[in-house]
Amino acid sequence: MTYLEFVEKAIAQDSRNVFAKYDGSLDVVPDTLRSFYKEKNPLDVEINFTRFISADKLVAVQTEYSYLNAQFVFATCNGDPVFLHDGCIYTVPHGIKEPKWELLAKDIETYYSTLLLD
Repeated sequence: MTYLEFVEKAIAQDSRNVFAKYDGSLDVVPDTLRSFYKEKNPLDVEINFTRFISADKLVAVQTEYSYLNAQFVFATCNGDPVFLHDGCIYTVPHGIKEPKWELLAKDIETYYSTLLLD
């Protein structure tokens, strides 16, 4: 599922989900997610207990979760970070010093699909 399909379905599922263009710096955002944040920045988006982090808060979130040595935290699920690492999507329990990573999806497109099962 492309990020555009994801956004369309997320809004259809709940009209309170809000996305908007972002004109600020996206230097911290990996290429895999840069178009998503530039075109459809998740201002207020929650789907199946997963809250997406808006572009203006990404730097602070990376600092907060730096102990993970993850590539890029872009969401939380029930307070646990959801992150991109080597193209795959993972989560870990929040607050554990040496957490075991749990694979959620092999890529971002698959992750989008798992959040919005038809």
